[in-house]
Amino acid sequence: MNQVHDRLPDDDEPLPQRAANPQPEPPEQIGPLVFQPNPEYPYPFKVATPPRFWMEETTGALGDAVETYMNGEPLTAQQLELIKIYLRQYIERAVLSGDANKKRLLSQVDKLKSTADVERFADELSEYGAEVF
Repeated sequence: MNQVHDRLPDDDEPLPQRAANPQPEPPEQIGPLVFQPNPEYPYPFKVATPPRFWMEETTGALGDAVETYMNGEPLTAQQLELIKIYLRQYIERAVLSGDANKKRLLSQVDKLKSTADVERFADELSEYGAEVF
């Protein structure tokens, strides 16, 4: 007869060691943007290539564009292009819920012309479970 004894460790016993942190992923370049994945906030779904979050972009260019967008200010043509690059990779890689049609959503990215367009599109993406900003 096997018995399993559950007991609390004695005060002088060492605590179990936590598993070592996994090696950080190398940076990923997407167009002019460079993303450094944050191991503290991994993408929660199993996918071949996880989408990159705007906060992981290291050049600062995407962060500036997102800040302009979030402040409701007009985006420059360059900022808009960076946000489009970001949105494309996110849509291509993310798990979307419901009846999301990735092909249709990707075709809409090219039609974004203003801060208001980006806002409406981000709202639509949130309906499919993608919080891109």
